[in-house]
Amino acid sequence: MLAGSSRVHVGGDDGRRATGAAMMGLMSRALLAAKRCLDVRFLRFLVVGGFNTLFGFGLFYTVLRLSGAPMFALTFSTILAILFNFMTTGGLVFRNTERRRLLPFFGVYVIVYLYNAAGLTIFQAAGVDAGLAGLLLLPGAVLISYALNRSFVFASKPIERTRAT
Repeated sequence: MLAGSSRVHVGGDDGRRATGAAMMGLMSRALLAAKRCLDVRFLRFLVVGGFNTLFGFGLFYTVLRLSGAPMFALTFSTILAILFNFMTTGGLVFRNTERRRLLPFFGVYVIVYLYNAAGLTIFQAAGVDAGLAGLLLLPGAVLISYALNRSFVFASKPIERTRAT
């Protein structure tokens, strides 16, 4: 220790502190970047949609394997997933879970259901396993769901109706 100095240098503590600070800074920047990504609506939709997909497809696949009836599994899983998806998609993606939006949300899922039912029928006629068919139909279902939810269910500005004069 030098005269007049109150600081004691012990081994490599300063190097460890600098490395720790650098790691904390890197983690902080990574978390900030992740938060920015989640602030983008479509990216939030993909993350929440991934979670919803795991829930819905997991339910579909389980019911399919238990019942052996693809259309029953599709119908049953779709009905159960609607309320779950409304809360997650409405709340986390569009930040709106007003009850008045539930009926249009249900309408979106009717359209997604019809897409999936038609695709499942076509794939099965071609000899594709129903589980694989459900997986292959997912990207289209995601795009349809996002576009319709964004445009009709959770639109930023409601479409104003003009009065006839």
